Amino acid sequence: MVVFDNFDLLRIQLILQETNSSDLLIVILAEIGFWIVVSAILVLFIPKKYNPYRKEIFIFFLVINVGLLFMGMLLTLLMLIFGFSWATHRVNKPSYEVVDFDEYTSSFPMVYSKFHEGVLAIEHHSQEISSDEKIKSLKILYDSNAQGNIGKIKLFLSDSSDETRLYAFALISSYEKRLNSQLKELQDRIDETEDIEKKEGYYFNLALTYWQFIFHGVANERLVLFYTQKIEDTLESIKHKANASVLLGKIYIFNHRYKEAEEYFKEAIKLGATEESVSTFFAEAKYGQKAYNEVSQYMSQEEFAIDLRMKPLYQVWKTT
Repeated sequence: MVVFDNFDLLRIQLILQETNSSDLLIVILAEIGFWIVVSAILVLFIPKKYNPYRKEIFIFFLVINVGLLFMGMLLTLLMLIFGFSWATHRVNKPSYEVVDFDEYTSSFPMVYSKFHEGVLAIEHHSQEISSDEKIKSLKILYDSNAQGNIGKIKLFLSDSSDETRLYAFALISSYEKRLNSQLKELQDRIDETEDIEKKEGYYFNLALTYWQFIFHGVANERLVLFYTQKIEDTLESIKHKANASVLLGKIYIFNHRYKEAEEYFKEAIKLGATEESVSTFFAEAKYGQKAYNEVSQYMSQEEFAIDLRMKPLYQVWKTT
């Protein structure tokens, strides 16, 4: 019976692919008729002692064979439904991969500047360069120590290229994570150490790390005042140090409070800083106040000739 059953199921499956519903009904009726004949023949060969039960045995054979036929069809239908469901699930639900931003950033190949980072600052030109050039330029900006470099990278979070947006986000996330790790490490060292000199050094580095949030454009406009206040509070206990006064002066220049900046630079000189070390900052403060006639007195050729940020300004001032 098993051989017949497998044979019949295979035949039915082949017929299902080539026939319509009416043909299928004819095939089922034919199968039932076939098993009626087979069951009747099988009853003829049963031992004589079972003759009183021929009718029951005939029904048993018929039910078993026809039942196996319909069970096979039902299992085939269930397999088809499952197969279609599984295939549809695979199409409609794509697989996702986890991106490790730190690894993505660290594995980026070494690139060298060809002034593409300057092109990024020009809004209408930045749309004309390729994604590959943008990514290389963003990497150069990230590695540079220029003012506002992370702020420029933030502008590309709305770039039309998915690859550029992802890479810009990875760089910003990596930089913020690094600064926050530095803050936590320095704060832990301040809490652990009892040495006054070391603790003052940690306080200065802590303020310097807060300054990185402002200087590199990590903090937005709303957070600049918050970080400025954090720096002032951190440096409160080491105001007797020249480097603390210089840092406060630089912060006030950044916030366009030039008068206060000058006072802190003067205080730094009183505390031991050389006039040459803060001359560029004095010149910048005077320039910010539009006191152009006073700028030249802070422009030492020896200092400005090696300061790439101020050398062009010195060349212009010298010829006017």
